[in-house]
Amino acid sequence: MNRPRSRRALLASVVTTAAVATGGFEHVSNTANRPPLESGSVPADWYDCRSVTRPEPRLSTDDNALEFRTYPSLPSGSGSKEAGDSSDRSPPPSLVDSAAEYVTEFERAYRQNAFIVQFGNETRTFDLRRSDHRTAAIGSSTNADAVMVAIRYDLTLGTQQSAVDPRDEWDVRVTYYIDENFVLRARYDGVAEDLSLEPDPRRQGELVACLS
Repeated sequence: MNRPRSRRALLASVVTTAAVATGGFEHVSNTANRPPLESGSVPADWYDCRSVTRPEPRLSTDDNALEFRTYPSLPSGSGSKEAGDSSDRSPPPSLVDSAAEYVTEFERAYRQNAFIVQFGNETRTFDLRRSDHRTAAIGSSTNADAVMVAIRYDLTLGTQQSAVDPRDEWDVRVTYYIDENFVLRARYDGVAEDLSLEPDPRRQGELVACLS
């Protein structure tokens, strides 16, 4: 006689089925019909920098509310080279080595600013705690063309009404793509044990920063 499935296992199965049916990801549909990525890196003409999409809240008028968080800059030395420089234009080792920290700070700014956009002067508590990350260079590890980073984190949010009992989000997963031109972001909304580089922001992500 088979042992009945637990409620948690059944719920995970239902959520997983729904995630598979819907793709399980937040994504931007205008990337679906683009040509294959032969080199793995995103061509410079794929995105218009006027199409950057990220939360940009107004300044708070309440001293007790959370403040807008500035989006981080790339590590020193990882920007575009000077005009006339004919050497390979690729992220230096400093970007590959510090990509997880950069992505964590970017995601922290993204989520806090989104929280402020939604709740404005009511915001009181924000705490993002990264629990895991995974980084992969695109191209060779010593001369990468770009970097993919996946992070997993827990998040605590509280408003003026919920400051005593803030709301928690567990095991949030996002994937970022970074090269000399763009930062792309995609969020995973399914159920999975292992942290993977899915969804692929190059196909199912949104443009959140232009670097060139």
